Amino acid sequence: MPELNEDLWPSDLGIASIVTPAAIIRAQAALLGERTKGVLEGIVETSSVGSDIYHRFVIKVPTLGNYRYALFSVHHPATLYPVFIDEEPVVPRSPFMPDFSSVPEFSLVDGFDKASGLQDEEALRKWLRRTLGSDATKHIIANLYAQASGQ
Repeated sequence: MPELNEDLWPSDLGIASIVTPAAIIRAQAALLGERTKGVLEGIVETSSVGSDIYHRFVIKVPTLGNYRYALFSVHHPATLYPVFIDEEPVVPRSPFMPDFSSVPEFSLVDGFDKASGLQDEEALRKWLRRTLGSDATKHIIANLYAQASGQ
């Protein structure tokens, strides 16, 4: 008679080599804190709705009463990819701010289609590199840093 608690799982579940979107985004959040010497902190808030997993990248400013600014948000299925962009960095318009409307969107420049999402780890890293290095992101970071450090 077969044993009731027999382990039927394969010896290799294939989990050791996977780098998740959450891990990639959390690494960038930690680097923001390092690069700003803790003046700004990157936080990744993760939640789920149905079978999808959502990640929101938040910049926290401890010296401004823990002010929080949501820089971007993405979601993906349990299978990790594709990753869909829900929200990207945007600078609120004001007559005193530079006009970023002429900056081409990622989707138009690199053939990325928001409807089909980022198909793999390489595409996610490329999108993050572009998003974190965008003029909008740099503008937001510079202003939050200036306020936090009393400049």
